[in-house]
Amino acid sequence: MKTRLLFLAHFALIHALSAQTTIPPEQSIPVKLGECIDAALTRNPVMQASQARLDAAVNRADEVRSAFYPQLKFTGRVAQLSEVPEFSLTLPFLGTQTLFPSITQNYAARVSLQQNVFSGFRLARSAEAAEFQQTAVQHEHSRDREDLILNVVTAYWNLYRARRVEAVLSQSVEQVSAHANDVENFRKQGMATDLDLLKVQTQLSDIKVKHIEAQSNARLATMALNILTGTPLQTAVIPADEPSAAADPAGSLGLDRIIQTARERRAEVAAVTARRDVAKAMVGVAQGGWYPQIVLSANYDYARPNQRVIPPKDAWEKSWDVGLILQWNIWDWFATAKQTAQAKAGLSQAEASLSQIFDAISLEAAQNFFRTAEAREKINVASLGHKQAEESYRITSEKFKRGLASNTDLLDAELALLQARLTETQSVVEHAIQVHRLNKSMGVPLR
Repeated sequence: MKTRLLFLAHFALIHALSAQTTIPPEQSIPVKLGECIDAALTRNPVMQASQARLDAAVNRADEVRSAFYPQLKFTGRVAQLSEVPEFSLTLPFLGTQTLFPSITQNYAARVSLQQNVFSGFRLARSAEAAEFQQTAVQHEHSRDREDLILNVVTAYWNLYRARRVEAVLSQSVEQVSAHANDVENFRKQGMATDLDLLKVQTQLSDIKVKHIEAQSNARLATMALNILTGTPLQTAVIPADEPSAAADPAGSLGLDRIIQTARERRAEVAAVTARRDVAKAMVGVAQGGWYPQIVLSANYDYARPNQRVIPPKDAWEKSWDVGLILQWNIWDWFATAKQTAQAKAGLSQAEASLSQIFDAISLEAAQNFFRTAEAREKINVASLGHKQAEESYRITSEKFKRGLASNTDLLDAELALLQARLTETQSVVEHAIQVHRLNKSMGVPLR
């Protein structure tokens, strides 16, 4: 009696799970990996921010270079002055003459031209620093691009994996459901017990739970890809590409060659090298404080009154001047020495960062080399295991139908087949992702 009640309760649970797994099909849009990469490079805010940083660096370099050229400025001035006593002089036979009248309204216009003649090499070193900074940002832009492409590749194949796992579990649900129907028929004929049917239904419920989880994972993987590509979040997409036997550097190149290539081609190395050059140029900028600065200056004035005209007249007058301005900071309480020391410390830090990035890149390349080789070996083993599980399930299923295999044997074969299918899917996708990771760690463009 207890067994009968347990059977009825379990049957009700299976029916509820079956109702939950009946999810309305969504109309999915097939997308290729190349299309996703193009969309991400165009729409993703990471690339937009990276491009903005590059534009800023380019304009900064142009701004610094503009200091080499003459600077032309215009200044205008209008002022109302208070009354002051006039200065008059009385001379024999000439009477009283006003030399400095009180002019209360002043107007002035000046055009100034300045050209740096010598700046203690500061301008040259500043221009070099700005150019190296631009180079560093360009390489960082390339790094951001490759990082985004790898993220898209990973998200794309993760979605493929989630869809494949969902399909494998759906297929397993059908197989175990058919098995449950067979056991039900055997039970009606007295060839199987309620316990045999409960065992099958227990396994079926477990697979259905996994199927529900797989459907949820597929939705989340779709959203992750949509975020990267700038697609509306809930747009249903499905990978149209299949993992192919892509060129595997781990199989054709040795570890030493891969590490050497990574150290030569990675954008991170080029970026840190450029920043080291920036720090070196900044040492020259700081040392420029030891030298004098010479500026050529020319001015053209048109004023009413013009201060250079004596006696002043309430009239528009022209004047001009050309000269050299020399400025030399003779004593600044060692400020220049301290600035130079700071710049040299920054250079030492940049050189240490370059050494650190070499070590990090070498380790990353080595890790991806071994993981790619491992993933390639797993594909062969998983493929063989899948074939063996398929054959084992086929033989056990036929024997079960003829009464030559037990219900437990068939359950074990079904579970082994499910695990083999999942393992093969995991190994194929992991190899596809790992090949791209290895290529990126070597500095090989992913697109």
